[in-house]
Order: sequence, then C-alpha cells, then structure tokens
Amino acid sequence: MVMMINLKQLWKGEASKHQARAEGCVVPEAARCVQCGICSYSCPIGIDVRRYAWRGQSISDSYCLTCGECVARCPRGVLRFERSNLYEPIPVLNREV
Repeated sequence: MVMMINLKQLWKGEASKHQARAEGCVVPEAARCVQCGICSYSCPIGIDVRRYAWRGQSISDSYCLTCGECVARCPRGVLRFERSNLYEPIPVLNREV
C-alpha cells in the first residue's frame, strides 16, 4: 500500500499505474544504506538491489518490474521512486564545425 501512495504522489494525473511504472525507476541514497540485503531478498525477480544501492546507482536492470517491493521493505527508507527520462528525446545541440 505504501508503494501505491508513493506512485500516486509522484505521478499525479498519469493515465494509468502501468504508465507511471514504465516511466519510473528505483533510486538509492548510498550514504544511508547499511547493506542489510532485505531489498535484494524481497525482489521477486532476484535483482541484487543491494549492489546498486551500495554503488549509488539507480536500478537499471531491464528485468526490474518497478513493483516497489524493495522500496517498501527497506528498513531505513534508502530507496525511492523517481521519474526516469529514459523515453524523453535527447536535445540536439547546434555545433559549428
């Protein structure tokens, strides 16, 4: 239930939960992570979320469902959802050669 509230707050006015999940990613705060491994244990796909958290990298595994189990289970609140700019067009810079 906590995960759904977070998604609703983050993507107000989105057409569907599917669209919100497709545009989001899980982002850690590496300095707060104590490497307990609960996030990795809770992942239904078996992604080593702890490794991403330790490195301070967003979960970039293509198999990530953005189901929110890791976010909901983290005892320190290290993981959060953020909107990803994966599908936004890359601006082209006008460079003179």
